[in-house]
Amino acid sequence: MKKSIILSLLLFQVIQSFSQSDSTDKQVNLNEVVIAESKFESLKSNTAQQSHVISSKDLQRLNAQKTSDVLMASGAAFVQMSQQGGGSVVLRGFEASRVLMVIDGVRMNNILYRSGHLQNIITVDNNILDRIEVLYGPSSTVYGSDALGGVVHMRTKNPLLAGDKKFLTAGNAMFRFGSVNNELTGHADISLGCKKFASLTSATFSRFGDLRMGNYVTNETASLWTRDYYQARTNVYDSIGKVTGQKDTAILNKANNVQAGSGYYQYDILQKFLFQQSENISHVLNVHFSNSSNVPRYDRLAVTSASTILKDAEWYYGPQQRLLAIYDFNWKNAGALDLISVGLNYQNIVESRNNRSFNGTFRTERTEKVNIVGVHADFRKKIKTHTLNFGLEGQFNMLKSSAVARNIKVDTTKAASSRYPDGKNNMNYVALYLTHNWVISPKVILSDGIRYNLVTMHSTLTSESEDFFPLPYNELKNTHHALSGNLGLVALPGRGFRIAALFSTGFRAPNVDDMSKIFESAPGLVVVPNSKLKPEYTLNGELTLEKTFASRYRISATGFYTYFQNAITADIGTFNGKNTVTYDGTLSNVITLVNKNKAYIAGVTATAEADVTDWLSVYASVTYTYGRILTDTTPYPLDHIAPIYGRAGFRAKYKWVRGEFFSVFNGKKKEKDYNMLGEDNFGQGTGTDMPCWFTLNARIGFQPIKHFGFDLGCDNLMDLRYRHFASGISAPGRNFFVTARVNW
Repeated sequence: MKKSIILSLLLFQVIQSFSQSDSTDKQVNLNEVVIAESKFESLKSNTAQQSHVISSKDLQRLNAQKTSDVLMASGAAFVQMSQQGGGSVVLRGFEASRVLMVIDGVRMNNILYRSGHLQNIITVDNNILDRIEVLYGPSSTVYGSDALGGVVHMRTKNPLLAGDKKFLTAGNAMFRFGSVNNELTGHADISLGCKKFASLTSATFSRFGDLRMGNYVTNETASLWTRDYYQARTNVYDSIGKVTGQKDTAILNKANNVQAGSGYYQYDILQKFLFQQSENISHVLNVHFSNSSNVPRYDRLAVTSASTILKDAEWYYGPQQRLLAIYDFNWKNAGALDLISVGLNYQNIVESRNNRSFNGTFRTERTEKVNIVGVHADFRKKIKTHTLNFGLEGQFNMLKSSAVARNIKVDTTKAASSRYPDGKNNMNYVALYLTHNWVISPKVILSDGIRYNLVTMHSTLTSESEDFFPLPYNELKNTHHALSGNLGLVALPGRGFRIAALFSTGFRAPNVDDMSKIFESAPGLVVVPNSKLKPEYTLNGELTLEKTFASRYRISATGFYTYFQNAITADIGTFNGKNTVTYDGTLSNVITLVNKNKAYIAGVTATAEADVTDWLSVYASVTYTYGRILTDTTPYPLDHIAPIYGRAGFRAKYKWVRGEFFSVFNGKKKEKDYNMLGEDNFGQGTGTDMPCWFTLNARIGFQPIKHFGFDLGCDNLMDLRYRHFASGISAPGRNFFVTARVNW
């Protein structure tokens, strides 16, 4: 630990020695643009809703391995982890299907986004992102269902036209090595442009080995989270030494701080074409493809059993494939309208869950294939001091769920229970919206909006399903209508003061995952279907107070209160009149998802930013959230409520050298704040709480010549052993990394 402190002091002395700078990255940006709030460019200072923009420079500085790591390291969100190949985003006490993820204007949330923990954000390559915009709180007026906790809108880079040149070539290449998991990441993108046509091609490959946790432990964590054994297939011999087969063997892990069985690899490809038909008309074709290896579900693989040491021999997500194709048409100054944006998109997603008990003969392979077609038409019109944004959109989801049990000895299969109904599954979203912005005066801006949502869902079960779970119905059908709205006011009374107040509503329609899945949420707990679920609704109020001094220093605080109606949460249930059921050979207690009448979430986010000198900036942010389900007697905790968390640090830039030193921290999650039936994973802690923690992290970057640069850094300098709240895998230990970059 002494060495870590000395390294930190030396880095500070190096940065402090820079007396002046001819180039810096300003922390306080008074004219920052946010697009996600209205789908069109808006000044952040005129927007009532709290937001956070992670710029392209921020993405490069953070130098994170995955997109989920970007959000956590930036302080923009809390992230839960069940395996290394994951990262479930939490905003204002909402997680997974209650946080809307959007990529290049297309919603990623679909028919099977679950309410527990999600890994889907890893299918977005952070190396080709231009920016990430995070909206906090209900955003259903613009985005519809699922945007209860907020929106994470990820935008990729665009092709470059030649401009004044006949032909333009531009590109980037990057290679990074990280010691904590022997990460190897290579990325390259190239943009080719002429006067009216441009192309952007990007490819990234990442390989992550088994993740090493920290070695520095406290009294609370000294005996926690070690990986003492891992599974391997070993040969079985007869009396004369002939191999007769194989068996599962629990292997002693000699380096028990290495989380054996957590590694995976992934590759991502992007292709964009831009056709600038005229000064005001453009066409964009945008294709993404992401694929991974098998991704081990580490938290399940680490579960022990008294009889066999390990409960499962295999538990992994199959290759996670995501294909997205987008066509966008944009027309500026389109007659009576200022802007028209029309688009069509298609998604093809393949996911699977595969598990086999220790010494088990059959591996259950459950596969989901999703096809999605989406359309949108958005319009903008300015009338003096009024701006109208309006449009319509639709998304049409089709799911095929199947399962087999595979005999690993003879490679034969038999029928198995699917995760979702094994017939047809359809879920459709259709909506109309209108938002309005009125600059009443240079010091007062009013915003309001309304949205009508229609959501339909239809699922069928075949006769084969009855062989596994004889449900009292063979069809699920629901239709939901919902109105969403918002009303915001921004006041700029002068002397750097900014006051923003917002009232907004949100809703989320239950999807197939909520309504009809049967799955093991934790060892010994099985979720069974509830066909009577209703949509969730929220009423949200928030107030932001902000003060800017001399255009160099800014402090702000946002307080919010969200009233949660029909909250879908887990409760004790029955199946065919019994409170236990045998699932995958294990007798398990039955729980079911139900609508709780009332719940609330309250919290505050405070930030401070300062450009102390032309070369040195400092910053800090902290978020506290509190949530309870209301009952006739004593309120009890709502799950997914992260403990207090935040980020603080400083950065500097002098000529071709830049540096940053920061801390990310989490408070303690006490037993009394856990929802024992929900997704909080109380058993992953000490038995009484999830300990608090903080990390120290440093980066220094060099760009001695125009087209070449490299970064050196170390995360978790103290090599602390810790876990994020509700996580089933320990966070990385001390990680030294080096990145080389070339651009032209």
